[in-house]
Amino acid sequence: MRHTLFSSYLKAIAWLIPISLMTVFAFNRFMDPFDIFDGPRIEGINANKPHFLSHLRMSKAIAVQRLKPTAIILGTSRAEAGIDPLHPGWSDHPVYNLAISSANIYEIFRYLQHAQAVQPLKQVVLMLDFFMFNAVSQDDKQDFDERRLAVDVEGYPQGSNYDIFSSIASLDAFRSSIDTFFKQSKTSDYFPNGMSNNTEKYNVIQGKGGHHYEFIFSENCYLNNLYNNFNFATAKRDLWQVYRQLIAMVYQQKLGLHIVISPSHARQFEAIAVKGLWQTFEQWKLQLVQINEQEAAKSGEELLPIWDFSGYNSYTTEKVPPLGDANTEMQWYWESSHYKKELGDLVLDRVFGHQEPGRTVHPDFGTLITSENIELHLRQVRNDRQKWRTSFPEDAQEIERLGRAIDISKIIQKR
Repeated sequence: MRHTLFSSYLKAIAWLIPISLMTVFAFNRFMDPFDIFDGPRIEGINANKPHFLSHLRMSKAIAVQRLKPTAIILGTSRAEAGIDPLHPGWSDHPVYNLAISSANIYEIFRYLQHAQAVQPLKQVVLMLDFFMFNAVSQDDKQDFDERRLAVDVEGYPQGSNYDIFSSIASLDAFRSSIDTFFKQSKTSDYFPNGMSNNTEKYNVIQGKGGHHYEFIFSENCYLNNLYNNFNFATAKRDLWQVYRQLIAMVYQQKLGLHIVISPSHARQFEAIAVKGLWQTFEQWKLQLVQINEQEAAKSGEELLPIWDFSGYNSYTTEKVPPLGDANTEMQWYWESSHYKKELGDLVLDRVFGHQEPGRTVHPDFGTLITSENIELHLRQVRNDRQKWRTSFPEDAQEIERLGRAIDISKIIQKR
């Protein structure tokens, strides 16, 4: 009798384990916390995907395989927040925002290769930021895994579906599925087209005390992290060689690429100067132009456009509300690093030559740079910087104090 009961118990366990596992797998597949399956989205159940952000490099790589876009946006979180796949100037669809927060130029190159291997691209907007070329501070992120991409760095096909199993069978996926169910009232961090969702961002900024606080905390991060020990190469990787590979690939495969230098706020460029990197910043622009023209000459193709929206113009010099003002909302910026979609739309208007009824772009916004005008352009930006420092002395002085300070609370108290 005892043996029979024990045998029955073992049989029950033997059935229970696979049934439990299958239930967990089915639950994870249905909840799809990382938004990698093309399953139903049910409001209040699984429509919001709060864990898309925490698994961004996996989720966006798989989204490309699922959506097969013929036009993409590449860049960092600045492009994620500001460059809209729904802008009317796009000539090819579907468009996916493949920009990735804190990406370096190597990651961007690899995701371009991935997207091109999945579906030949017709239109690409590459939003460049100075800090993505710092090989010291911008090392590959922990969640960057090249095995999930459709091709290796040499362009040869490789298996890229190993994430699928872990997304339905791992404990992390199960926890994320449960969390997804209980966070359906939260606003989604991303739209299905890959663009970050900032509909609640101003409320968050108000809760922190206003735009000026956000400016200070953002600039402190750049001054004490992303602009530290700036070098284009380390023993591991030369990011200029990576950029050259990217540009050569574009010419070889005849991709419609627009190269764009992001329009961060003037205070961000002042932080570059305070960090002692202004000459390096100018050299970066010169090198972007030189490599582009060298690779165009090798390929015999028409020169790719490089648009510079950085510097000091009618939009990047927008006045920042004073400290303590939590109610004034800025028109173009969240803080000095990230611009709003409204400014991104003006960027795309210029880049695509699009004219939107009721919307005009100031002529000082955006300059096409080549070897013929780059020296003059850089000199003009230097002059514009001095004018900005004269017009906004408190901002310039605050950035200087941030560059010297260890405790930014002292900066806040001082104002």
